[in-house]
Amino acid sequence: MEKMEQFQKDEVRHHYIAYLLDYMTQKGMSVEMVMGLIREVSRIVFNNHYVSLKQVNKKLEYLGWGKDVLDEKALQLILLFLEDRGFIKVQWEVLN
Repeated sequence: MEKMEQFQKDEVRHHYIAYLLDYMTQKGMSVEMVMGLIREVSRIVFNNHYVSLKQVNKKLEYLGWGKDVLDEKALQLILLFLEDRGFIKVQWEVLN
């Protein structure tokens, strides 16, 4: 049973990573750029207790990535990836 659960987790993990790469490459980014973007976002969120899309995009723009590089879906996928890898712990909140 344990092997099946691990297999299912690996399948889900592969699915959202592939989805993130596909989503961002459709927006014109290369795979290498997406990986660099993930690294930058990890640095931004690692040093903050709270992050928002606006805050992350503002910092990315300051770092030279351009204006509004991420949308909500891309940020959530990156945060999911970082949390899954154990780099961060996300407390998800819905804001109206």
